[in-house]
Amino acid sequence: MTGSFDYFTNYQNIMSLKSLKHLITASALAIFVMAGVSNHAYAQKGGDGQLHDEVTWPQGITVTVGGAANANWQESGTFSVGDGLSYDQSHGLANPSFSVGMEIPILQNMMFVPRVVYNDYSVQFDQAVGGIQQPLVVSLLTVGGDAMFKYSFNNFHVLAGGEISTPVNATYAHSSHIEDATHSTTEIPDKENILGALKGGVGYDIPLNSGNTMWLTPEAFYTYPLNSASRIAQNDLKVTALSGGASLKFQLP
Repeated sequence: MTGSFDYFTNYQNIMSLKSLKHLITASALAIFVMAGVSNHAYAQKGGDGQLHDEVTWPQGITVTVGGAANANWQESGTFSVGDGLSYDQSHGLANPSFSVGMEIPILQNMMFVPRVVYNDYSVQFDQAVGGIQQPLVVSLLTVGGDAMFKYSFNNFHVLAGGEISTPVNATYAHSSHIEDATHSTTEIPDKENILGALKGGVGYDIPLNSGNTMWLTPEAFYTYPLNSASRIAQNDLKVTALSGGASLKFQLP
């Protein structure tokens, strides 16, 4: 029991309260709206009456505004800093993501989905290679664009594509608090200016009005990095993210 309590206490200390609130809020929103799908008047399809076989998901050009929480971790490789310490085992760290974009029809049931995205891909390492008890936090904030394709089976859909972004902050600090890395002026060694990633996800469009021109969409994404945030050979900082959140969608006239 003592070991379990110590572990839980340590986790509370290293996880940013602000980050945890983002994750809880996004997860709760997704669970709430998904639970309401079964009895949502506008989302039903089939049976007798006005909504029999009605298409209730986006069909025209649509504007989207969304928010999510990224659960981040080091995908692979070893990341080294200027003092000779190396790190390869990070634990999950949740941070916010925001997006503004569009959905543009290109084929039946298929849309092109460009988005401008802000992502916090920060990560935290508890100890250096060799068991050295020297924690490290890395603040990796990026702004970029997603280019994805959406295929709708009905209100449920899948998305796949890629992301290109540039770091607006890439600093680190020897600490257990991510805020220390955000406020640090020490940049990661030879930081990369362009980051690429593959991205895939799922979502469910829930109509919010009888005209089917506004939707709330809970969605989840997996982002896989294609290159390191550091240009130095064999110095890998590749951040994988699992994201959960929701988007509001408005169909243009």
